[in-house]
Amino acid sequence: MKYTLILLTVLLALLGWLKPAPTPLWVTVAAAILLVAGGVIQLSLARTERRSKEASAQTGVLTSQRTLLAPNQAAHPKLEIGDSGAIFVFAGPQGQPLFKFFDDSHLTIELENGQLKVSTLIRDKVGKVVGELSKNEWKVKTTAAYDRNYSKDALEVRDASGDVVIQVRFVGDRVQFQGKFFDKNERCVTIGKVRGADGKMGGAMDFSGQLRVDPIFRYPSERHLGELA
Repeated sequence: MKYTLILLTVLLALLGWLKPAPTPLWVTVAAAILLVAGGVIQLSLARTERRSKEASAQTGVLTSQRTLLAPNQAAHPKLEIGDSGAIFVFAGPQGQPLFKFFDDSHLTIELENGQLKVSTLIRDKVGKVVGELSKNEWKVKTTAAYDRNYSKDALEVRDASGDVVIQVRFVGDRVQFQGKFFDKNERCVTIGKVRGADGKMGGAMDFSGQLRVDPIFRYPSERHLGELA
């Protein structure tokens, strides 16, 4: 379509140039309309192409806000279980896991130049790796995962059964996290928010595999890329 408009515009311009008499007004107006229409269509096609690439992306980088510290204040990464208000402050050695559940199943948070970084492996229910988060750089095997959705500061992956297996969102000076950790023997540890007997929201570590994580994004991602639920 855009090439047809360009060709028509060139033909009208040539027609005006070849005529010995002054260019008719209708030629000038038509050329201007075609040029504008062509520009609009090109922008629309470029936007559609960009959205298509984003919708099919299997890699990306999450960004967190830079943590501002008061003078003499120690820098410690913070992790909140979802939006429950239950927050862990990690004061251990930089680069060491905050949680380590199985031989190679871990969750690590650290600060680099004031930026919060998160690392973990993403597995399905039989322990097969379907993705990885390495210092905010993520990679997801879309053929192995049921779906995934993301924005510049959040990532969520659902396994083949539709369950959320990882949910990461940077909010202020902390990362909100929920997820499921599996091993090859199908053992599961879930970190998620729960409502206690007193009605208050809090965080829990579940070993039964029954705790489900509610998605924060809308699905399917092809139609709702980056849209929060």
